[in-house]
Amino acid sequence: MSEMLELVYVLEHINEFNWSDALFLPEDEVWNLNTKCMVLDPDDVEDDEEDAPQIAKEKGLIYTLSIQNVQMIYENVHEQKGDCSSDDLIKAFLYYYDNDAYIEF
Repeated sequence: MSEMLELVYVLEHINEFNWSDALFLPEDEVWNLNTKCMVLDPDDVEDDEEDAPQIAKEKGLIYTLSIQNVQMIYENVHEQKGDCSSDDLIKAFLYYYDNDAYIEF
């Protein structure tokens, strides 16, 4: 999928994406639910020296986490809280990104 999405959509629909893809977010922004992002195959590069697909680079996006990691964050939140809000998902996502650990609710 090579379209820009809002992070909230990705977090709420994470199981619709391929586990082998990755989430790319803007390098120079504070991330929130409305942040524009892309879900791309991280191996879709011109050569092995590149660290991101060309379209991600053109849009100023960096590799953030694998979709598999984001799916595990989603599952962890749902195991802890059952029903969870978008705010719960973004808190858990940001906590995991910053700490490489799951948040405790």
